[in-house]
Amino acid sequence: MSENIVIRVPNHLGDAVMGLSMVAETREAWHGSRVTVLSPAGFADLFESNPSVDDIIPIPGDSLHGIGSVFRIKALVAPGKFTLGIVMPPSFGSASSLVLAGIPERIGYATDGRRLLLSKPILLPEPVNSVHRSELYFNLLLRVSGKSLTYYQPCLMVNDRDIENAFERLPETKGLVANNFVAVSFRARADSRRWGAENYTALCRRIASEYGYPVVLLGGKDDMREGDQIASGVGDGKAINMSGKTTVRQTAALMSRAKLVVGDDSGPIHLAAAVGTMVITINGAGDPKETEPATSRKRMIVLSHHPCVPCVRNACPLKGNEYLRCIRDVTVDMLFEAFKSGHEEVEAGGKR
Repeated sequence: MSENIVIRVPNHLGDAVMGLSMVAETREAWHGSRVTVLSPAGFADLFESNPSVDDIIPIPGDSLHGIGSVFRIKALVAPGKFTLGIVMPPSFGSASSLVLAGIPERIGYATDGRRLLLSKPILLPEPVNSVHRSELYFNLLLRVSGKSLTYYQPCLMVNDRDIENAFERLPETKGLVANNFVAVSFRARADSRRWGAENYTALCRRIASEYGYPVVLLGGKDDMREGDQIASGVGDGKAINMSGKTTVRQTAALMSRAKLVVGDDSGPIHLAAAVGTMVITINGAGDPKETEPATSRKRMIVLSHHPCVPCVRNACPLKGNEYLRCIRDVTVDMLFEAFKSGHEEVEAGGKR
């Protein structure tokens, strides 16, 4: 039976990337259906040019949180007259807005006390947090549709227009040669996942001096000052700070042409994994079995000997010498050795 489907994707880039497999197979689960993605505006272009998506409804940044956001999102969704809503975020508010929009069928996990808001509440797998989040999202389709669907790792295809937008329309990137630079996503949103500007400056300096690769620093507008600090510390024009200058698709396009991508445990690292580039990352507070980059092309540093790892908190609750040891104890030498190992694999096996 065909449906008019809206998929409410999560509020964070990394989670949205991990949901790409589910989005791609939704029309297969309900053959012939129309699929609309309801996405935060900041990364709504993640779903552009996706053959599995018919339309995108961007949610303004000021409508993502709070009681008022429920009514503002309802106003965005109601005109679509959707027959089926899939709620990927676990929050009460994300389900409430679809109820208010009059969507008769609503699918999601029975979390945050919202069982009565969902026409088809799905229990989380046991034990909780036992599967990777991309599989968790995909399982919504399997368990509700009853179809035989094949899970595959999240994949984002960038096209020629995306490449042109990144390399031709951004003056700073015009001197870059594909597969001959390194992209660095240097600042996670959560304090518990930040390795720090000083460390990244030292790492980028070594990459530039020992391998001769220019470094492209990627981040949001809030990261521009720290990006300038790193670029200045690397010196000799060997680091280009692109923070705040790229859209999500431009970022993905740049990452798709990088030799490797290095960075904190953050949304951009998931983006790099989805375009197929080798990633080098630090996993501190996060739980790898739930949120590690969904790719075999990676090198991760996890200091699992610390008893608090993983705590999955955004802010470290410890004090004194124990504070953020999962990140602070990661040395530049450690990450550089991981970079060398990843680089050797790329050189031996090619870009893809």
